[in-house]
Amino acid sequence: MIFENSGIIRLKSTASTNQYMADRLNSGTINEGTVVVTDAQTDGKGQEGNTWESEPGKNLTATIVLYPTFLKPEFQFQLTRIVSLSVCQLLGSFEIPSEPMIKWPNDIYMENRKIAGILIKNEISGNTISTTIAGLGLNINQKSFPAKVPGAVSLTMLTGKQYNLEEILTDWHKNMAYWYEKLKNGENRIIENAYLDRMYLLNQPSVFIINGVKMNATIKGLAEYGMLLLEGDDGRQYKCSLKQVIFGGIRD
Repeated sequence: MIFENSGIIRLKSTASTNQYMADRLNSGTINEGTVVVTDAQTDGKGQEGNTWESEPGKNLTATIVLYPTFLKPEFQFQLTRIVSLSVCQLLGSFEIPSEPMIKWPNDIYMENRKIAGILIKNEISGNTISTTIAGLGLNINQKSFPAKVPGAVSLTMLTGKQYNLEEILTDWHKNMAYWYEKLKNGENRIIENAYLDRMYLLNQPSVFIINGVKMNATIKGLAEYGMLLLEGDDGRQYKCSLKQVIFGGIRD
């Protein structure tokens, strides 16, 4: 059974759940699927060194550990896919008019606003991925965000309701187990298609900054290693890593 011996480590406050998990792993073994969750994260990180803003006690800030030794390093983007899909599946269970979408590579958007961010760190040993630390910041009950965090949204802002964080954590853990089992079973096509179905702005012309140049382009899908595949108005194709492309000229 997936995550059969996993546990939950609850903290009142920590600088970063990802860093806490990394420190715990350095001092001993933790069962796969174990989650660290905190009420207050004082130095949460996002992609590209950005900070993650979260009002204490209002949102889900958690990190899960995986040991995907069955996965070769060149397929590590599959882990990004399944963590993103686990959050979309969670959000899709609520009565909200719009569907959650994945803004490549792993931000989750609802109604064109960011509701969740994911930060994944993989450790590679030889020809396998030995350890994955996947952190999630999911906006749940926060009613407003600082002006320096434009475009953020929470579940309660979308619905006017309040939610039980423990229940949401349990549901996310179940969804992670569901998608991780598919990955272990080699159901890669299902995972890849599900991710594409959720891709934000897929086949929709938009504005991007690609390699420092602002242009109109369209997301066509993904290239090798999970790189973003875009097509400019001139028909030229671009394969971009995270550092090579900015959506709409604004980096989150």
